[in-house]
Formats: sequence, C-alpha cells, structure tokens
Amino acid sequence: MASRLLKASDIMSKEVVIAHPDMSLVEVARLMNQFRIGGVPVMAEGELVGAVTERTIMQKVVEADIQPSKVFIKDIMVPPKITVGLDEDVNAIARRMAKEDVTRVFVCDDGKLAGIITNKDVLKHSHEQLNILIEQAKIKGPQLHQQYTAYGKCERCGTNTHLLLKEEMFICKDCFGQL
Repeated sequence: MASRLLKASDIMSKEVVIAHPDMSLVEVARLMNQFRIGGVPVMAEGELVGAVTERTIMQKVVEADIQPSKVFIKDIMVPPKITVGLDEDVNAIARRMAKEDVTRVFVCDDGKLAGIITNKDVLKHSHEQLNILIEQAKIKGPQLHQQYTAYGKCERCGTNTHLLLKEEMFICKDCFGQL
C-alpha cells in the first residue's frame, strides 16, 4: 500500500503570530519572546508584505548598532524568501528550505496567508527530512561543529532541545560533550 504524500496543509500551523509594518521592533521582540518563535510574517491590509526573523534583527539592528526602540518593522522587514501553496509536497518544501537556508516558509491560499511551516514541523512529520538536514549541515562544513543546527529530539538520549550534528547524528549539548 502506497503512503499518501504529506502536503503543506497537513503539517502547517494555522495559528500564526503576525507583525504589522508600523509596529516597533521592541513590540515584535516581545511577541517573539512570548510565543518562543524565531520570526514572524509581516501583514498589511490582509496581505503578506514581509518577514522579520532573529537573523534580520541581528543583521539590520544589532550589527548596525541601532537602538531597538527607534526601529520600526517596515524599516527592517525583508521579503519572504519562500511561500508555498496548501497542496505542495512536504519533501519539496524541505528541499527548498535547505536550498534557501531558511527555517520557516509561509503557506498561502489564494494569495492569503493560511499558515506557517517551520523546520520543526518538517522534522516532526517526516524521517526523510532528517537526511536533507544532515546533508545541509555537511555542506556548511566544520564551522557547525559547535553550533546548533536543529531543534528536536536528541538521537542519543531522547531529550527535546537544540541539537548539534556530530557523526551524522543530531544530539544535545550533554551527549555532544560525552562523545
């Protein structure tokens, strides 16, 4: 019996925390901290107009040494790198995420934001995606030796936490230190 391919609509989160262009960075940072998320879509008049991520904040605010309370989202948001449709295959989404080096994609239906898929969603729902992330980590090379590359269940002890790649396994910091 052939298994049904997972689609974006099968794994996306439908409840999405959003930002508006006129919000301050401080307001958005509070939301990101409150909901423990690394990025938000930016919506204006019901349309997806951009995204703000931890990386965006680091590059456009921290690195530029700008005071966060003086920054508005419209000034730092970036275009969303990837949007997908409800019926797009999860394997294809994972490959695009790896190729574009992103940790979230926005799911749109008829031009409207319908949900979000993060790398954690992909990992939760498909073992095949783990191989793609391993390949991505190998391509990035040895600089990832001490950097977190994923979030999920440690393949050695089973703890849910940030994970490091070592010897083709995603493991937690404690297990990493024991190897």
